[in-house]
Amino acid sequence: MDENNNLEDLQKAYETDRQRKASREEELKDAKEYLELLLKEVEGKEEEAVSLRESLAESEKKIDELTKGPQAKQRKLTRRVLVVLSVVELICIIGLLAFIVFNKDSSATEDKSTVIESDLVNKTGDTQKESKVEKVKYRDNLKSFASTIISGDYDCSCEVRDGLEYLVFSDGEISIGYKNEYYSDDVALRNCVFIEKNGKRYLFPAVYDMNADPLTLVPKTTVIGESKYIVFMGNPPAGSGIPATLRLFDCDGFKLYESDHIEKQLLGLFDFEYTESQTGTESYVVLTARTAKAEYNYKLDTAQYDEIIFFERHVPDLYADFTYEIKEDGIYWSTFVRLYDRYVLGKLEGTFIPMGNEIGISSAKYSSFVNKEFADTENAALITPIEEIPERYLTILWEDGRRILASIDESLKMADYDYSRLDHDDPNNFIYYDGDGREISIRGIDVSKFQGKIDWKKVADAGVKFVIIRIGYRGMNEGTLEIDNYYKANIEGALANGLKVGVYFFSEAINVEEAVEEADFVIKNLKGYNVEYPVVFDTERVTTFDARANGLTMTERTDICIAFCDRIREAGYTPMIYANTRYMLTGIDLSRLEDIEKWFAVYSTDIKFPYEFGILQYSETGKIDGISGNVDLDIAFKNYAEK
Repeated sequence: MDENNNLEDLQKAYETDRQRKASREEELKDAKEYLELLLKEVEGKEEEAVSLRESLAESEKKIDELTKGPQAKQRKLTRRVLVVLSVVELICIIGLLAFIVFNKDSSATEDKSTVIESDLVNKTGDTQKESKVEKVKYRDNLKSFASTIISGDYDCSCEVRDGLEYLVFSDGEISIGYKNEYYSDDVALRNCVFIEKNGKRYLFPAVYDMNADPLTLVPKTTVIGESKYIVFMGNPPAGSGIPATLRLFDCDGFKLYESDHIEKQLLGLFDFEYTESQTGTESYVVLTARTAKAEYNYKLDTAQYDEIIFFERHVPDLYADFTYEIKEDGIYWSTFVRLYDRYVLGKLEGTFIPMGNEIGISSAKYSSFVNKEFADTENAALITPIEEIPERYLTILWEDGRRILASIDESLKMADYDYSRLDHDDPNNFIYYDGDGREISIRGIDVSKFQGKIDWKKVADAGVKFVIIRIGYRGMNEGTLEIDNYYKANIEGALANGLKVGVYFFSEAINVEEAVEEADFVIKNLKGYNVEYPVVFDTERVTTFDARANGLTMTERTDICIAFCDRIREAGYTPMIYANTRYMLTGIDLSRLEDIEKWFAVYSTDIKFPYEFGILQYSETGKIDGISGNVDLDIAFKNYAEK
């Protein structure tokens, strides 16, 4: 029975305290409204601050009275809660009063932000200080300066946050402010940027120069994934192009991503190792650079290695050539990788994106510069560093995963096609137009026994004008000469339906004598047919099989090309060489083959091949009425039949 009475007493005490708490909250609300009225009255009037402080003291007294009551058991916990709440209320009111009374600045727009979200603000504070602390400005007359900055996306103004001047850019949804004014005793927050959106503010230290070109301060944005980010790049240290800091602010998630160790991140993409080696009497050092996708081995003679070690430059240099570009869809960067400033290894590129809680690297690609004879068997394993970056170069993908950069020989004849006039909307029918919009390319295909029986009338009705037919090939093992099983049916069917005809021979010749033998084989089997399009020498390295000609050097294969084409020309036909980008640049020496027509293969609309060529093979998966399955598609930029 006594326990029940005690419980009832406790419940009554709890209910009484709950009612008192509700009453306290109502009184606090009234006190706040009263203070707000007073604050409006004292705006700009420093002499009335004393009266406001007295009102504040009365509020403190009311709050203290509300925390007293007869129910000791419940009052102990309730008082602690009320005291905490009262302290928070008092701090907020004192801060607001001090801001208005002591830091009113009539020369700039006042702070309207109600929420501050920043660890930096919470820890160090960037709030108003006593009036005796001196304020320092980076730039005088900030308001006039702001009026001179013209940006299509942002309005620029001078505004005040926590009693300090900021240069503010706003697009109506989000505001970005650079601090122009700071307290003389404040070291941590002299250079700061704030981001504001929907009443929230994020403040963080940044590197910028208020006296530099004002356009450098205009916010730069990018979209990564589905989020919009504001980009802040810190100035690089002396002698380096790599920014000291990088910050990305997520406007949608209201979150800051940052990195201050970009160079370390870039070096982390490699694993470098030096190994002494010897071939016969030659001693040298191999620098192995391993990436996530491939391994690159560089050959350094002993003098080069000694030079690198003497100057302690064995760690590759990534910073001297570092550049970046902020685009609409990301931050793209690239740099050259050097040893001791003199020896160039390759090019590193990628993008910066948010990862986890910081900034990471995405789509990183490393490509190695190579010399002209890189593809020769004895050179392919080891790469010789170059000492001068070529003006232009092309990327080639090697079968072992390596990316190779082949230089472009500016002395050779260049193609002058304007690829903006190449219509590729129909993947089965590319068309090239002249400057007046007239179609000047000729539609073609190339076929072999792998297309089987072809209905040449349907092919002609589909609009195909020429065809390059495989006439034969040399075996990859024994090296015997073979005729294509469908050659006779194809050439007779094509000619009978009005198509212009050329032929190609797949070579596995390993010397000049065999090249001449192949040419004579072709000439013999062309007799009796009207062949107006080129006779093509198809020379390739077979990547899926150890073919007999795979071990040829660039010089040997070029000699073979010349021997075949000279013989074809003597017989009255137009000789041509077929190859893709890789083989054109690393398999044969184009400087010795300029007087021979080129048939170039690339299955992309992004055509980078710079040199002159007459026929483009743009697909190996084409569809043409009259042919079952896939067929290679071509266009000719010149009419070879006119010859």
